[in-house]
Amino acid sequence: MLYLSNSFSLGMIPEQATIIVRSKSIDGVKSILRMREFTSIVGHKDIAEIMSKMLETPVAFNRQSVSLKFYDDEMIVAQYIGPRLPEGTTELPEDAKIEYRMISLRKYE
Repeated sequence: MLYLSNSFSLGMIPEQATIIVRSKSIDGVKSILRMREFTSIVGHKDIAEIMSKMLETPVAFNRQSVSLKFYDDEMIVAQYIGPRLPEGTTELPEDAKIEYRMISLRKYE
């Protein structure tokens, strides 16, 4: 399963896991989302709207908890960097950005 999220927590992973993090460009993320089905777990409505525009694909606001499974699950995390967003914002502030990371897990050996 591929998840699209705006946050990542250690509570999403089993114990004894190796976390693999890879940077992704916005074009890389767009390409992945065109080729694969994904589940949005974006828990911030305004960020979901902004991501929908940036990624040119619908990103649902869906506040949901997930537990990633070894080898089967991946997560694209959209890390917002910038000032607190005013409620109802539909555009990134000039001094803000979103960086994308692909998260996958392996069993810690």
